[in-house]
Amino acid sequence: MTYEQALEYIHSLNRFGIKPGLERITALLNSLGNPQQKLKCIHIAGTNGKGSTSTALSNIMIADGKKTGLFISPFVVDFRERIQINGEYISKTDLARLTEKIAEIVPEVEKQVEDNITEFEFITALMFTYFKEQNCDVAVLEVGLGGRLDSTNVIKNPLATVITKIALDHIAVLGDTIEKIALEKCGIIKPNCPVITSSKQNSIALEVIKETAQKQNSKLLLADVESVSNLSLKPFGSEFVYNDISITVNLAGAHQVENMSAVIETALELGVSKSAIQRGVANTCFPARLEVISKSPFVIIDGAHNENGADVLANYLDEHSLRPVTILGMMADKNCEAVIEKIASRSKAVYTVNVEGNPRAEGAENLAFMAKKYCDDAVALNDYQTALDIAAKKAKELSAQLLICGSLYLASDIREMAINYFKK
Repeated sequence: MTYEQALEYIHSLNRFGIKPGLERITALLNSLGNPQQKLKCIHIAGTNGKGSTSTALSNIMIADGKKTGLFISPFVVDFRERIQINGEYISKTDLARLTEKIAEIVPEVEKQVEDNITEFEFITALMFTYFKEQNCDVAVLEVGLGGRLDSTNVIKNPLATVITKIALDHIAVLGDTIEKIALEKCGIIKPNCPVITSSKQNSIALEVIKETAQKQNSKLLLADVESVSNLSLKPFGSEFVYNDISITVNLAGAHQVENMSAVIETALELGVSKSAIQRGVANTCFPARLEVISKSPFVIIDGAHNENGADVLANYLDEHSLRPVTILGMMADKNCEAVIEKIASRSKAVYTVNVEGNPRAEGAENLAFMAKKYCDDAVALNDYQTALDIAAKKAKELSAQLLICGSLYLASDIREMAINYFKK
């Protein structure tokens, strides 16, 4: 099997959609000898901030001399982003080899459970197999969706559990209140395992976290964001002191101070040195999360796709007095109006696009109609290239920044195109 054939096979499983539950992944891993049971894991759930938290923790463990696996989703640049060891993507050869190996046992497993293996379940099984095969010292695992019934939740005794910011998202699957969603996220909290979250966590969610940790006899550590000192926020990152550790963060936005505070608490709980924490955080970058892809002209890509993400983006724009020209595309199953209100009201012009090739995408015309309520200059455009041409020209005319946002799918599609466009 070639790498291209492996990707084709993996993506073919996407037709089975999202099906929460642990029966299928458990049966699949049983057939593979339960590689997850041989791994030491750090488990991360939450609505926003999981990716940067996971990546920073991975970099810290690498700086501490540990052979570290990292599992994140979705990918932005390359499918292999999802499975990394010490910052290196899984090789195309290894991905193809393991896909072929696991695909051979899928029919028997499906017959056993009388159900189809989903794409995420297959990738999760491949990840566990790869990390075990490569003898990782530690694996940092980002939950795919929710927590309680997520495929990563087959691990039994994680080294630590981190719960990032909880907000309303995926309400059709996880529930329509913060409490219901928090209960799903807290499903990853295991007995006698330290739990770390932020002191600025949503108050309702924090109560659920506290109650769950208590029931599981698990120590709860709150990262005290109020104790941060010497804070200097810049458009490209920040500097601050937390727990007597001087930190440089190359991730933009005040919310990253909160995320990194929880990261630091986790690392300290695991006995990592202060110098490794400093180096790991400083080495962390993450595509399409308030990512500045060009400083002149000033161009930002952000995958803000829900209300909480839009709040973070809006706060960032306000912090630095930015009023951009915006290219926006969204999924129809999100609260588009709420996101658009926060972003369009802070934009000098908005150009909406269809997220190409995605059946869940909201139409550009509908997005422009919503944006028009908050920004007089809102226009639907046919394709990414046209949007870049028109938005770049408008930004230059208005001496404004350019913002691309609304969906990680859009960010994934347009990021490389935009980077090359502004290199001209």
